[in-house]
Amino acid sequence: MTHDPAQIATGPLSIVFTDLDGTFLTTDKRVHPTCRAALEALQEHQVPFVICTGRAVSGVYPELRALPALSYIIACNGAVVANATTSQELHATPLGHQRARQLFDAVAHLDVNVDFFADGCAYAEKDRFSKLDTYGLEPHFLAQTRRSRRVVESLVELLDQVGRVDRMSVYYHTPEQRRAVLEAAEAMGGLTVTSSEFCNLEISDKEANKGTAACWLCDYLGIPVEEAAAFGDGLNDTPMLAALGDGVAMANAQPGVADYANHITALINDEGGVGDYLLRRLAAWEKL
Repeated sequence: MTHDPAQIATGPLSIVFTDLDGTFLTTDKRVHPTCRAALEALQEHQVPFVICTGRAVSGVYPELRALPALSYIIACNGAVVANATTSQELHATPLGHQRARQLFDAVAHLDVNVDFFADGCAYAEKDRFSKLDTYGLEPHFLAQTRRSRRVVESLVELLDQVGRVDRMSVYYHTPEQRRAVLEAAEAMGGLTVTSSEFCNLEISDKEANKGTAACWLCDYLGIPVEEAAAFGDGLNDTPMLAALGDGVAMANAQPGVADYANHITALINDEGGVGDYLLRRLAAWEKL
């Protein structure tokens, strides 16, 4: 599918969902001035803004919580929906302790890093996490991942201490490791596997994705999905791009992501692509 970056959606805009890394944030994890201006315009129009991320709720840091118009957070790739001001959870579709343990046991023999997303935080095992810089991650993403993880001695022991497990992720080095993780998840059934980086797999309940969570929130708020816009750059964003009225792929999106979208931004994330699109759409809406 081809898209003209000059084109934008028309009609009412009642809610905006956006991924963070590679989409709303610049590569060095800043909010571009154009994106901040767009949020101020959304606030003026009383349009709620929703962060929709693979991060845990705790990974949406205070500097992001202070953004204009921010109302809700969809975390863990759709496994959790929370109020952005209070962090109160409104909806959850967890992976669960049993499946998390079963998956961990199936991949524990591999030289991979495993993260559990539980009780609003992301946890990693000390020995495995110490090798995170061997996966070739972009430096700013690597720093963000290190900042967001709580490091423990044993993920198996952690399962006895947390109240709920929402999802897990695996960072791998080789295609063989990737295939082994996929086969373990497929053998269990009832799961969805997606990715946000070239070297990771993100595993959740089959009903947990950004699209189902965004639709749930629209229904909760009484907003037609046709009046919702969503922005994303990765494979884990494609369910919400396809599910909402105006799915917008980033100009810097991973290959194939634009196939799920209605439009594409004219600018990449480092140029404020989300903000540029929103400001143009709001200006067109005002002229109607």
